[in-house]
Amino acid sequence: MSLNSLREDAWAIWQAGLEAVRSDRLVRDWVRVSDDELRIGRDPDGTVRIERALLGHVVVVGAGKAGAGMAEGLETALGDAFLHGHHVTGWLNVPADCVRELSRIILHAARPAGVNEPTEAGAAGAERILQMVGGLSENDLVICLLSGGGSALLPSPVPGISLADKQQVTRLLSGAGANIEQLNTVRKQLSGIKGGGLARACRAGRLVTLIISDVLGDPLDVIASGPTVPDSSTPADALRVLEQFATDPSRV
Repeated sequence: MSLNSLREDAWAIWQAGLEAVRSDRLVRDWVRVSDDELRIGRDPDGTVRIERALLGHVVVVGAGKAGAGMAEGLETALGDAFLHGHHVTGWLNVPADCVRELSRIILHAARPAGVNEPTEAGAAGAERILQMVGGLSENDLVICLLSGGGSALLPSPVPGISLADKQQVTRLLSGAGANIEQLNTVRKQLSGIKGGGLARACRAGRLVTLIISDVLGDPLDVIASGPTVPDSSTPADALRVLEQFATDPSRV
């Protein structure tokens, strides 16, 4: 076998791997629309089926480094007739270099490219998301799109905690070697949207979350700090992380 042939094979394998994890394609594969219903899922036992005749507004929210592709894939899967017929609107917090214009979903620049920490722009976007899901009713549907990087892209400090406080904690823990699970254990206790906070704020009759995981084992409450699932960690767990990694506990 020639060297050129090996290169071509390696390139084909690389391209196939990239294609297999394209966020737009993954979402398209999970969402189907017919004249009568919206189906989300591929497992017959786990597929969400919603009658279109009973469906009101559809709001798409979320955050993550794969968010732009996920949003684009969702719009393609839903199609123009559905997007306009059900008054689909949306807002996703994404890195600035991922922003582009879509049909119905706004991609909000929540942080500069390469800056993996919370920003004022991200906090403004998170507040907008909470307002959107909090103004719905039981016939409405929220589709939440989450992927890696969602924690830093979706800051919503609880009362008494400033954005600067969250930035300092993130820098201290990251610099001290905390892993993503430890970091997000603390983040969830300082946030109004993480650790199930988005789900608690949601007033829609249905909330469906599509997640692309970047965490080993796929723990749903760790990916993007779990804004739509119950938090398995506790304030005591967060304190233990701080005690383990903070060289000066008074600083956090």
